[in-house]
Amino acid sequence: MSNYTNVPQHNFLNKQYSRLSPNSTEWARIEYLLQLSSGYTSATVKNIWTITNPHMTQTFEKASKGLLTLDSWLEISLLDENNRMEKVCTKGFEFPQTGLRFPTGHIKLQDNIQPGRVYELLLLKIAVGKSYCLPDKTSMKDKYKLIQGFDSIYLYNEDEDSMTGTFKHDYVLFDNGRVLPCYVVQFEFDQKKEDNLNSPFCDICNDNTATIYCKADDMNLCYDCDEEHHLKGGKLVSKHQRIPINEKPKTFGNCQQHPDQKLELFCTIDRTPLCLYCKIGGSHSSGESANHPLVKISDAYMKSLVESKDIDPLIEKRKNQLAEYLQQIDYSIKEVNKNASIIEGRIYQVLQEALLQLQEETQKKMSYLVGDQLELKRQYDQIQWLESFLKYQQEVLTPADYLNAWSRHIGLRNEILNISNVPQLTIVEPDLRLEGKLSVVSDSVQFKDTKEQQDEQDYIDQNSLIGTTRFRSNIFGKHQVSDKNQRLMKTIIQQNVQKESQGPQLLLLQQKQKLQQQAQASRVFQQLQNDTIQESQINDSQNSSFAQ
Repeated sequence: MSNYTNVPQHNFLNKQYSRLSPNSTEWARIEYLLQLSSGYTSATVKNIWTITNPHMTQTFEKASKGLLTLDSWLEISLLDENNRMEKVCTKGFEFPQTGLRFPTGHIKLQDNIQPGRVYELLLLKIAVGKSYCLPDKTSMKDKYKLIQGFDSIYLYNEDEDSMTGTFKHDYVLFDNGRVLPCYVVQFEFDQKKEDNLNSPFCDICNDNTATIYCKADDMNLCYDCDEEHHLKGGKLVSKHQRIPINEKPKTFGNCQQHPDQKLELFCTIDRTPLCLYCKIGGSHSSGESANHPLVKISDAYMKSLVESKDIDPLIEKRKNQLAEYLQQIDYSIKEVNKNASIIEGRIYQVLQEALLQLQEETQKKMSYLVGDQLELKRQYDQIQWLESFLKYQQEVLTPADYLNAWSRHIGLRNEILNISNVPQLTIVEPDLRLEGKLSVVSDSVQFKDTKEQQDEQDYIDQNSLIGTTRFRSNIFGKHQVSDKNQRLMKTIIQQNVQKESQGPQLLLLQQKQKLQQQAQASRVFQQLQNDTIQESQINDSQNSSFAQ
């Protein structure tokens, strides 16, 4: 969603929607959910508006029946022009064909957290149901389509998942009825609630960080001030018990209803901390609350620490059950990868066989063509050779001898014409073609929670599934070709390319070499003839001179 800076009008919310009571159970649930999602106990809710209406609620309940439903926080400042605050509250979200993205779990605010600044979020219910899993870095980004048999797309972000203690999922939904706007939550960060995370300053010098706490003086001290105050202050103060600052007892703070009174009691029914005035004349002084059992807040705190360390048997049972399911998934992933490796090997075997068959068929065609080519070349060269010899005889023979040679030449010509007819060319067409289709198929995915099997539409560009390798044993990574198969594939291609290119070329090369040898022999023969003619001419010249 693009940035849309229109802040919801509080007048609009106040006129049409009611606010939750800060004392309500729902308020406490939302505030704790906000603190959990933001990761800060200092997140303090200021206002909560309930924005659900009967029509949207009924539509959501019908569309989400039987589906997994989750909470989702959405920054109001990130709403786009098609989803203004007023429209979302009254009619819900407007969905494009590519769907809308909704986060769950950890909240990552657009701006840095600033104490005292007021933030506003939408709290939604989203029915994600059965999710099709894709890496967030997929090339299909902003072009998602919902696959048949699934209710949403889950986008996995490996970078955020690798953060320790962080839980965040992003889902892409496509149905207006499966998103229910529930609350507008206004909150801020109260840094005082996390003061215990920061080391206090020394109460004497106010400059150095405190490292020691004195119970008798109720003071935080640095090393220098502790030495000056206790060790050099006399025998009385030197006997004060001091402990490391991190072992200092935590204070329970003051009552919200009576700010000048310390919290000393705890209601075990309302689970609310109280001061003495709350019991004497406040919320627990009359009515049903007056009969609620109260305990010391320090005792309640220690009891809660002990209870929090105990293992919840139901939670532990659920964790063990999930761990077993994860092991089943891991086993299935290994088996799928193993099966894919076997099919991969078979594909390369089929490819090798097909390439060899292609080579054989190509060799046959080349053999026909080269055979005709060699025979035609042989006859052509034979005629050229015969005619060249006739010209040579014209130059060296006497007329009488030439007439005799001519008669023989004519006879050899006729013999060549009668015996060596022009061969009928073999018709060889470039008609090699690939028949059949190499396909990888599997049975339909069976969902354990349904009886019906639904076929999955394969519309996804497989290149978009190239992703990470750390999440659940290569589940997002495209099936990688093994090094052995890569080397085999490379070798096969190189060998066949060489054979394909060298098959006919080798025969032509041999033919060329043969022709070159024939030409060389012809040139030697011609040279011998020339030498003989020259020698004869020299002898004739010498004989003539001698005769004279």
